[in-house]
Amino acid sequence: MKPMTMYVSETLYTTYQSQAQKRGRKTSELIRDAMELYAKTEFRSKKSFDSLNFDFGVKLKSGATDFLKDNWQEDFMDSRFSDGRL
Repeated sequence: MKPMTMYVSETLYTTYQSQAQKRGRKTSELIRDAMELYAKTEFRSKKSFDSLNFDFGVKLKSGATDFLKDNWQEDFMDSRFSDGRL
């Protein structure tokens, strides 16, 4: 492990000391745990919308078409703009 020095408020440090004593652990262990949890939740890479998997194993009925995969964007755009209302 890499040693480090950090400054925290007396109140926060006292809270960590108290909780560590109640749990039978070292204050430094609780602070490390808190830092690891923060890193896992805040530093994880954010996925782009395009990389999300929306395939949940849903099967279409026989003869049905998947409008989300059949150039629906082109159809939508053509129908909205072809009548001259927009």
